[in-house]
Amino acid sequence: MKTGIMGNFFGTAIVASLCGALTASAQTQQVRVEITNNAPDGGVALTPVWVGFHSGSFDSYNGGLSAQPGLESIAEDGSTALVSSQFLDFNAANGGYTYVAPGPADGLVRTGDLRDQYRVDGTLGSPTGPPPVEPGESVSQTFSLRTDGSNNYFSYLSMVLPTNDFFVANGNPLAHSLTSLFDGSGSISFNIGGFNASPVNDAGTEAESYVTSAANGLFGLAGGQNGPDTPQGSLGLPIANVTGSLPIDALNFVEGSQPNFDFNNGDLYANGIATVTITAVPEPGAAPLLMMAGLGLFAAVRRRRS
Repeated sequence: MKTGIMGNFFGTAIVASLCGALTASAQTQQVRVEITNNAPDGGVALTPVWVGFHSGSFDSYNGGLSAQPGLESIAEDGSTALVSSQFLDFNAANGGYTYVAPGPADGLVRTGDLRDQYRVDGTLGSPTGPPPVEPGESVSQTFSLRTDGSNNYFSYLSMVLPTNDFFVANGNPLAHSLTSLFDGSGSISFNIGGFNASPVNDAGTEAESYVTSAANGLFGLAGGQNGPDTPQGSLGLPIANVTGSLPIDALNFVEGSQPNFDFNNGDLYANGIATVTITAVPEPGAAPLLMMAGLGLFAAVRRRRS
């Protein structure tokens, strides 16, 4: 009888311990973000794509308002450094930053959300060549996210090349929820940029011209950026969708029409400029822990019966 009681005690302790370990493991979830450029050969590229995971508190832009400095830095230069630093800048009293305040106000403001201290971000660029994500290329990265509401939503930002201030982003911070992945399985996928996808946006920070694009050399094109950025807000135009059957016609491109740059052409860009796929990565230790818990419970019950 004594052996049975002790066996049952130790079996229960093992199960409780392993369940505790599983509970601790379940507080975070690994996800893999993959971004594939769908453009045809000779089509547009994306600068390294900034991605962020947040509580729903980070609004990167609103159409009709001006582009803030971090967004402008991406839209004109493809640089993610400023957005990343602002995204991760947490103040214990006032939360983290968002670009768009509730209501009609515009500008960088604190959210008041204390979960912002757990934000996660990264930049996905080409590992094999020049930084842009070129036609047919895929880039990916794995992130460890909290499942307590701090990292429930996904945002992205990238410059479209070769333009001088076009970008892709989700203007709605709640557009892409990851909660369905937090059981360790499944994936979500969506297209970005142009036809049958979220729109390409004009930051409104520079007069449109491919001549001043920062990456003309990558496309074998003449011209390119040869001066400092336009000061933030100096052009005075709000963010707007790039619409029309041939966006490149509005850009005064000196070397003539380049059809494969037309990201609003459904024949060339049936799935937008790129596809984003976010996949849950099962915790490698979960299955062995569950097996051990099951064995411990089985042994305890068997001893109790004997």
